[in-house]
Amino acid sequence: MPGGVFASRRRQLLAGALAATALAGSGAAWLWSARREAAPAPDAPAVPATAAYDELERHLKRQPRDGRALVFKARLDAQAGRFDLAAQGYAAATSAAPRVARDPGVWVEHAEARALAQGGKLAGEPEQLLERALALDSRHAQALDLLGSAAWERGQHAQAAALWRRLLAQTAPGTERHGALVRAIDRADMLAKVSLPPPS
Repeated sequence: MPGGVFASRRRQLLAGALAATALAGSGAAWLWSARREAAPAPDAPAVPATAAYDELERHLKRQPRDGRALVFKARLDAQAGRFDLAAQGYAAATSAAPRVARDPGVWVEHAEARALAQGGKLAGEPEQLLERALALDSRHAQALDLLGSAAWERGQHAQAAALWRRLLAQTAPGTERHGALVRAIDRADMLAKVSLPPPS
């Protein structure tokens, strides 16, 4: 699927996340946290519709099951901070088009939009959507990253470390991202050792 404008936005958020993690030093400033904080507010004033957005809406009235168009419109909605509408668009796209439903990246984008629509929390539906992405591609970097963050949110630090180790194995050594992951894993391992076991 083409990345379009939203892909550029995701790259900007990731760059900010890496910078925040490097400054934090402890590895506790997670990539997802930085992406969440950098995202536009869900109640931000709606931006004027572009000609492309208007054309997409007209096209989808004629062909409401065009999966590629639904995804592109969802990306534009997410970029504008309309996260509920974006999540609805991703859901419609995966339901309407089997080819779109086989793309793990679309499930990750859907999860991000749903998480941002519920205040940045990955628990619940976002995590389920990420599991769908990982079922399609067990090495999907963003799915592993965000599922690790979801485990961290729940206090399941050992699970978070395990997921991030899978991501680390495919990250080039010596890069800023590799260093951020190493710090995150070290922090999760330390907390896993001192955490109380879950109630029986």
